[in-house]
Amino acid sequence: MDKFFYRFNQKYRRISDLFTTRYILTRYFFIFENVGKNVVIRAPFRINIFNIDPDRYLKISLGNNTIIKSNVIIQGQGRLSIGDQSYISENSVIGCNEEIQIGKAVMLATGVSIRDTDHKFDNISIDMVRQGIVTSKVVIEDNVWIGANVSITKGVRIGTGSIVAANAVVTKDVEQFSVVGGVPAKLIKYRTGTL
Repeated sequence: MDKFFYRFNQKYRRISDLFTTRYILTRYFFIFENVGKNVVIRAPFRINIFNIDPDRYLKISLGNNTIIKSNVIIQGQGRLSIGDQSYISENSVIGCNEEIQIGKAVMLATGVSIRDTDHKFDNISIDMVRQGIVTSKVVIEDNVWIGANVSITKGVRIGTGSIVAANAVVTKDVEQFSVVGGVPAKLIKYRTGTL
């Protein structure tokens, strides 16, 4: 009996994923530039288009077998690319006003925040909300694991094979095959083993 319910649940999930993904891709057809095979986008899913430059729209490319779980928010008007077999877990937010590249086989745990943008705040006589923004490209290379509730700030490059521990705030580049954690994120150790 348990096997029956498990199989039924699996089939229901596949059918639900298929319809939800097709609905989202159709609704936001002008945003999704390239979509690979076997992509899954689970509802609820939200896209917030910023109107900083009325001639630019958010553009998203998804690789093969990419999975975006429920309650993910993608916002801005930049260019976002997500590589093959990458996974974005629930309640993550991606703020993209310039460019964010997420490589192949990248795992983003629950509640991750990736932003290529900061508000300007230098002039104390003008409200911060009216001072504009500053952007810098974010790159997450292949085979990276980002732990729960991590924040990745503008201009950061996270090297291939790296791990970012839960609750870290990444403000500087992360070397390949390293493990970082803390606020701000610092090197804990390097991954070793057979390549």
